[in-house]
Amino acid sequence: MVVIEQPDPDCEHDPITTGGRDYAFPRSARLLNSAAFSRVFQKGKRIHTQSLMLVAAASEVGEPRLGLAISRRRVARAHERNRIKRFAREHFRLKRNSLPDCDLVLLAKAGVAERSNQQLHQEFEQLLKKCEQKCVGS
Repeated sequence: MVVIEQPDPDCEHDPITTGGRDYAFPRSARLLNSAAFSRVFQKGKRIHTQSLMLVAAASEVGEPRLGLAISRRRVARAHERNRIKRFAREHFRLKRNSLPDCDLVLLAKAGVAERSNQQLHQEFEQLLKKCEQKCVGS
């Protein structure tokens, strides 16, 4: 029998929220269908770093959303694609509250699989800073 632990009612904070900020990554924060991806690709602004590209378009739902397009053509091994996607989702989840209301699609360029997590972190930070500059008011 599996026992599920109930949250402590005396606990001052929700385990998913900290300091009044919600760090969850709900379905509503994801681009889920091809129509949403197509809209971002058609209307979005492209932001590049050495091994990543971010396409950003104004959000229709009033909150930032993330879509990932990490192709097998650019990253051949599944575990590397998964590492990059996990990293991007986690980074977006932590930064979501400070981002403008944009739909974002992250694409991989050739050579991204050889990048360390530290290098990916730096590139993703660059992309998000450029996104904040370009997307505010779009």
